[in-house]
Amino acid sequence: MMHLLWDIRVSLDLFLGGLGVGAFLIGAVLYYVDAKVYDGFVKKSFVIAPLLVIAGLLLLLTELGRPLNVIKTIYAINPTSFMSIGIFLQSAFVAVALLIAFKVLTSGVESLCSKIVYAGAILAGLVGLYHGFLLSGIAKEPWNNAIPVIFFVSSILSGASLMVLLNLGSLESLVTRFKLPLIINMVLTLELAAVFAWVYNLALTTASSKHAYDVLISSFSMEFWVLSILIGLIAPLAIFTLVILNKLSLKAVAIPTFSIIVVGSFFLKNLVVYLGQAV
Repeated sequence: MMHLLWDIRVSLDLFLGGLGVGAFLIGAVLYYVDAKVYDGFVKKSFVIAPLLVIAGLLLLLTELGRPLNVIKTIYAINPTSFMSIGIFLQSAFVAVALLIAFKVLTSGVESLCSKIVYAGAILAGLVGLYHGFLLSGIAKEPWNNAIPVIFFVSSILSGASLMVLLNLGSLESLVTRFKLPLIINMVLTLELAAVFAWVYNLALTTASSKHAYDVLISSFSMEFWVLSILIGLIAPLAIFTLVILNKLSLKAVAIPTFSIIVVGSFFLKNLVVYLGQAV
């Protein structure tokens, strides 16, 4: 029987935190593009982002079993510890994101200071990268240097997809102005390339990485090939390609397609968390 140090709450923390990061970043992009036109989209993004990150952190603290250790981490600073750095990064992001959310809810998007939004976007990006570095800083073959890239891109995809689902009224504007299916397909292709580079590295590098590859293929084939790759990446890539070729209407397939991107992101991160503990 597999001995697990972390359960699904760690996966949910990485997933919800990634959703929050992606939601904030897409909100920041639209804020700078045209805050008036995308007022509703930006408002929802900036309000939902800190709530998702906080929900993930609360799950993580309950899983670790000693939530009061966070207080110790704040004064016992260890600059070489990813966990210590992450506590500060996520706390700073949550503080700035909550300030922005409060301002948006009380005074509207137009009242926001662009420099604060810029600071929030920088912190969101750092938190998104931190989620991957938290694992890659641990000496486990599946948690190699490809994970920060995979997690970050997955967070952007899932967070942006969630916000599109919550703002379907803006879909036509996003398609007209940004050629949304084309941009998403480019990011999906980047994610696929990063995932297969990760698997290729596992399969060929060392004896221990080959063992991790064997465990991935033998014990996690359904989670990897079906839920993460086929449903989470290849299916939306194929659907958006048909949309680009005018064979499908984006409006008709938007809800299921953006939904499976979000679901696929969870299964991919959950797979990586469990695979690292299985080898």
